[in-house]
Amino acid sequence: MSKLRKLLALVLALAMVLALAACGGGSSDAPAQQTQDEQQTEDTAEAPAEDGAPAQSADGERANLVYATSTFGQKFSPFFSTTAYDTEMVELVTGYLLQSDRGGAVVEKGIEGETRNYNGTDYTYTGMGDVEVVQNDDGSVDYNLTMRDDIKFSDGEPATIDDVIFSIYVECDPTYDGSSTIYALPIEGMEAYRGGMDSRGNVIFAAGPDGYNATDAYTEEQYNTFWDFYNNQSGAAFAQEIVDYCIANGYNAAGDSVAACAANWGYEGLAEDATTQDFWEAIVAAYPTVEEAEETETAGSNRLQLTIAALGADYEVGVSTGESAANISGIKKTGDYTMTVHMTQFNAKAIYDMGFPIAPLHYYGDKAAYDYDNNQFGFTKGDLSGVKSKNTQPLGCGPYVFEGYANGVVTLSANPTYFEGEPAVKTILMQESVDSDYVPGLIQGGFDIALPSINDETVKAIQDANGGELVGDTITTYLIDYRGYGYLGINADLVNVGGDPGSDASKALRKGFMTLFSVYRDTVINSYYGDRAAVIQYPISNTSWAAPQPADEGYQTAYSVDVEGNQIYDPSMNEEQRYEAAKAAAIGYFKAAGFTYDEAAGKFTDVTDTYEVMIPGQGQQDHPAYGVAVAASDVLDSLGIKLQVNDVGTSVWNNALESNTAMMWAAAWQATPDPDMTQVYSSENAHGKGTNSNHYSVDDADLDQLIKDGLTSADLEYRKSVYKNAMEIIMDWGVELPLYQRKDCTVVSTQRVNVDTMPKDMTPYWGWKAEIAKLALQ
Repeated sequence: MSKLRKLLALVLALAMVLALAACGGGSSDAPAQQTQDEQQTEDTAEAPAEDGAPAQSADGERANLVYATSTFGQKFSPFFSTTAYDTEMVELVTGYLLQSDRGGAVVEKGIEGETRNYNGTDYTYTGMGDVEVVQNDDGSVDYNLTMRDDIKFSDGEPATIDDVIFSIYVECDPTYDGSSTIYALPIEGMEAYRGGMDSRGNVIFAAGPDGYNATDAYTEEQYNTFWDFYNNQSGAAFAQEIVDYCIANGYNAAGDSVAACAANWGYEGLAEDATTQDFWEAIVAAYPTVEEAEETETAGSNRLQLTIAALGADYEVGVSTGESAANISGIKKTGDYTMTVHMTQFNAKAIYDMGFPIAPLHYYGDKAAYDYDNNQFGFTKGDLSGVKSKNTQPLGCGPYVFEGYANGVVTLSANPTYFEGEPAVKTILMQESVDSDYVPGLIQGGFDIALPSINDETVKAIQDANGGELVGDTITTYLIDYRGYGYLGINADLVNVGGDPGSDASKALRKGFMTLFSVYRDTVINSYYGDRAAVIQYPISNTSWAAPQPADEGYQTAYSVDVEGNQIYDPSMNEEQRYEAAKAAAIGYFKAAGFTYDEAAGKFTDVTDTYEVMIPGQGQQDHPAYGVAVAASDVLDSLGIKLQVNDVGTSVWNNALESNTAMMWAAAWQATPDPDMTQVYSSENAHGKGTNSNHYSVDDADLDQLIKDGLTSADLEYRKSVYKNAMEIIMDWGVELPLYQRKDCTVVSTQRVNVDTMPKDMTPYWGWKAEIAKLALQ
């Protein structure tokens, strides 16, 4: 399983993530961009103290804002940042062409501003550029991009569309190895430009390990050096990246052993003195092939990438492998501040990739090497060493200027040339810390803003500091919907009537179970999470622009109608009456499934199957779905239907999902900004086919068509209606019950930060940095 699936399951006791975080606002308040991720001004930033403590003014008061973060990877580049913490800092320094709104949708008219409603309130969004999407009669599409004409970099140099074009060519270079995947879009001429060249390391890898053959692409020494590292050291490097990931993301503490990190990755039992090579060998032993082990367990890189990175520039540089186009014909400059990206076919998700970084050509590249008309784009094709040389010293047109990194602290100073005006907070210190110290640091006055894990200990610490409240004189707490949701799933291939998963009887059977599960959600989820989560009604994160809202026509509680289509509940019912109403409705569904019901005994008399729901609570019953499943199981047992609740470890749970043997299970999705349903619900990924990511085994032609229709238009309102219809089909199949939307947490020092200047209605796409120029200290 992937790193995010494994870590969510292990650490959060939630479940798997198949829809990986995409670009375009993947992090809180991130710009719409394809990620995943100096000169001093007149206002000289205050340097941190030698021990990394926040700097103080002459009168002893802190004269800056201190943000508590985790360990930096120190790739402070708009092109090559990899960790979330590096990217978060880069976003404060770099400007991006497009902006996302609170729902994660791209703002198309950022220059003049665009007003959109969120949660009943109108908000106006501005940004550095506009995008116009033109779908052509031949099926191709043009993204017409315009940037503001008054943007300046923090060193005073004006920004133009040439800086954007330079950035695009960096990310589309044949040797580019950053996180952007813009080159994967169907941009006209992309394959021709990237073809005929590859990095020396890739070329050696393609040649194979069986023996050197003379070639101009590499020497015998380079060939042997590459294969020696790949065969003998890359596995340990692969395991080391996992160890580093666990520590950097707070799943392990700095200094933890390889064995401790391996245990959090699902590999318990390694010797305490285990090396990364031992860890790698354990990973390989768990899979039929090395290739499967590498693909499944990666923390971000494969062994080839790690080998090239370890061996350095000689292996990163591009070498000729054939003919190559001189430019990307679909990248067209149309003016000093305008350009068009021409794609051969429409893809609704591509707009999230149009928020390119406005990175200074004169700094990251070579202005003398830029001549658009003569196919020169600011660097030698195949050689990004000059760009990478600036990885630790970013420069941009964002709200802040990078001043330096020392002693675990990044120092940023306000950019006086920022297009929205110089930020009110003149200095920000981003200080490395650990999650457990975030809230104590705020209480003690060392930190001003942090994003701690929201758990019982965190809540208690905040309440103790505030006299029992989450918002008080010491700390102001913002609970923000997490970019994902928890659910209960049913495999239609395993829970059906007569072997026909799509029949009305089979749907009724599954909806009988779901009706009982559904009624216990409010009580159990509130007991488990308190204010840290809320029950949701549709299979989509509430953070998405496509999520149905209570005010929408046709909005209703999940599984709240009976087999005849009548409402099960009315507002006057108390909790016990709702339970009884759900039980009666479930009986109706089971009757419709064909089961025989003895009215006198109050039981079904011919249900011989035993059903199973799998909860990954690690045998500790510690999972938000556990109580829901047990409560429903008790009712089902009284009706003569056996539902076995199995509280299992992560590996058992995951193996059952991957092998499609789990009848019912609890899990959680992490959402992307775009609500495309292909990976999770398309029949092409069901029954073990495709990506094997449709574990519900939904196979419905109407649903497949709606999923395709949702990707054919740039009209958000149209797409929202399409996805609403798709969700109704999913619910009609009775294969998914949305359980909860948990909360993330942002905490702010009430004494230090003017909370009136914090963004209103924060979301995963609109966090504390979203209106950074307005943020002020007390």
